Amino acid sequence: MSCANTCSRVDESMDRVKQGMRDLDSRMEDLRAALEQEVEDINKARKELEQDQQRFEEESKRIQEVMNESEQVRLNVGGHEFTTTVTTLRNAPSPSLFNAMFSGRHSLKPDKNGCFFIDRDGRHFHDILNYLRDGSFSCPMENADFKYLLELKSEAEYYGLCGLVEKIEKYPYSMTRVVRTSQLNTVDSWLYEDGQDEIVFSVDKECQLLGAGLCGTEGGFTVELELLEVAQDDFSAEVTNITDVAQSFTKADGPLLKMFFDGPARLLPGKFYMLSALIKGSESHCCEDCMDSVVAGGVRVNFHVWESPNGTNELRGQFPELYVRVLI
Repeated sequence: MSCANTCSRVDESMDRVKQGMRDLDSRMEDLRAALEQEVEDINKARKELEQDQQRFEEESKRIQEVMNESEQVRLNVGGHEFTTTVTTLRNAPSPSLFNAMFSGRHSLKPDKNGCFFIDRDGRHFHDILNYLRDGSFSCPMENADFKYLLELKSEAEYYGLCGLVEKIEKYPYSMTRVVRTSQLNTVDSWLYEDGQDEIVFSVDKECQLLGAGLCGTEGGFTVELELLEVAQDDFSAEVTNITDVAQSFTKADGPLLKMFFDGPARLLPGKFYMLSALIKGSESHCCEDCMDSVVAGGVRVNFHVWESPNGTNELRGQFPELYVRVLI
């Protein structure tokens, strides 16, 4: 081997070594940069964690201060002043506005009189406050001020009091009477001992069924009232039990008895419904010459051919009228 060839190979080897060193330096530089970036990311994350922890501690402190506060709270609701406690205001679960207001997450500033101002109608707030105190709401079914109920419902929705909205929904506000009988026989009495008195009906537009009127009793009885969805081709086939209620009556309740469900039941066109009343007790009156179709409040209610287990049918029986709420 010549000296020239040997020198050439040595040079090539040295070039490869130098290239390898350069590649190694480049990789070390990449590793060093990656390590520095990782350290920077860790420091940034640590700083953010410390900030989050500080905010959490501050918020916890504010919440603790509010939750431990047993002092009275004064509210100015549309010019009406009320006095209560934070505990009462936070009784309702989310999405209650008061629960959010007095959670400690918000900085609340009272006015010069020491009141927290709420820009709503204060005429309804005593019912709002009483509901917050013990979860109750009472209003007479008969002669109820439906305009006030609608206004109160609007206030309850604003404050996020879903439970109060549900209680108000049980009242028959905006009620339309669907009167299907032209004659209520209060001279004769009928003993329903062979089973339920039933009617099958449908509606031509969506509405809500609030309850039904029944014939009065000669003595006293208990009614178990059910609303069912039934099959279109077989009314004896139950699709689903929608709702039910039971109530006792006496002769003093009069010739027309009003029964309301615990909440409105949704009625849809294209479906068929059955009202079934199982009556236990004394004899009752009966409605006769019933119509097979009634238009009330813009809703047409059709009553279909059906014979009840107790022998009544779509022309005579226990149901002189229905109570619906027309949806706008």
